[in-house]
Parts: sequence; C-alpha cells; structure tokens
Amino acid sequence: MARLLLRAWWFEVRQLTGSRIYLFTVVVLPLIFASLAHFMFDGSARGQGPLVVAVSAGLMGMWSATITGSGSAINRLRHMEVLELLVASPASSMLTVLPFSLATASLGLYSLTATLVWSALFFGMEMHIAAPAEFLVALPATTLSLGLLGCLMASLFVLYPAAQSLANLLEYPVWMLSGILVPVSSLPQPLEYVSYGLAPTWGVKALIAAATGTSGALSGTALCLGLAALYGVLTYFLMRRFEWLARSAGTLSLR
Repeated sequence: MARLLLRAWWFEVRQLTGSRIYLFTVVVLPLIFASLAHFMFDGSARGQGPLVVAVSAGLMGMWSATITGSGSAINRLRHMEVLELLVASPASSMLTVLPFSLATASLGLYSLTATLVWSALFFGMEMHIAAPAEFLVALPATTLSLGLLGCLMASLFVLYPAAQSLANLLEYPVWMLSGILVPVSSLPQPLEYVSYGLAPTWGVKALIAAATGTSGALSGTALCLGLAALYGVLTYFLMRRFEWLARSAGTLSLR
C-alpha cells in the first residue's frame, strides 16, 4: 500500500507540473498574494509583521494549490473515462484520492518557500524564524492537514461532475475560517467554532507562533495532526457512501 501511494503521488506530481494553469497557481499566484499583502499592510496601522504577512500569503497559495489540484485531478479522471474503473476496482477509492491531495499539498510547499524568499528579496523582510525546530515540525503537519482536508472535499468531487467549479467555491471560505486572511478572533462567534474544527486553523497558529516566537506552536501542531487524522477517517466512510450515490445516480461518467 505504501508503494502504491508513493507511485500514485509521484504520478500526480508529474501530471500537475505539466499543466500550465496549475503551474501559474503554484508558482506565480503566491507571489502576487505576497506582494498585495505587503503593499496593503505597509501603510496600515495593524500590527501584522512582514514575516506573518509572508507566511499567511504562502499558506493561501498552499490551499489554492491543494483544492485546485484535487478538483482538477478528479475532473481529469472523469474526462479520461477511468474514474468508473477506479471506483469499481477492489481497492478503496481513498487510495486514489489521497495521493492526489498529498501531491497538491506537497507542491504547495513551494508557495510558502517562494513567498518567504520573495518577501526577503523585495520587501526587506528579515528571514528570521524564532523557533526553527518547531516551525519545521509544524510545516509538514500543516501540509498533511491541508492534503487530508482536500481529500475530504475531493470525496464530494466524486459525486458531482462539476468538480472544478466546486473546488473554486471552497477556496475562499477556508482562507477566511482558518485565520489565513483575518484572525479567527475577528470572526463572528458562530464562525469561530467552525474555525476550531478546521485542522489548518491550528496549523496556521502553529506556524505563526513558531515564526514569531510566541507560545502555542507545539499544541497547535498536535491539534492539527489530531484533526487531520479525523479527516482521514471521515473521508474513508464518506467515500464509500458517495461512491454508492454516484453509482446510483450514474454521475461517474460525463456521458
């Protein structure tokens, strides 16, 4: 199973890097996010430091890469008319969707790296991580949580043929709710409770805490991993249910 996941992950990485639209999303878009964020906060009275702005912009790019790649992967399988065969195979469909989501999330690591380097070169940001060890622990945990959240949402893409449109719809709510665009504390109270159920919320908190040297990096990482594991369990059961619904409705194929 591990060999299958690794080979499927590498296959999807090669597929994604061959797409010009996806490369724009991964390579160029995070730099645009970072530039706009720095220009906006430069003349603002808000206390967000350049490092926090760069990390947030990089996480925006990571989620864009994850959700866009997950939707396009399912859409591509449907257009190639192999989604029906994969669903009908003895192996669980989660073994098909999981490598796609992990591949998009791992490629999204470039977004965070690129925005940090871009901010240091062109906006005078000091490349100083206060707790580098905690940052390096929180980074793969956040990447994994984004991948499993994308995997959870990709289970919906199996059910609906308009997978790419649905992926675009889910991009902005996660930005808002996870604390990437605005602090979670500034959201209405009902939405705060929703935010606490999102693993990336705790990943964002852990990364920013490690970058700035404040407390909460390790606890945020632990909560991020715990919720990511819950996403994996939910995806397994939802995938089985959505497979049955898609077969019943005949929506696996575009024909």
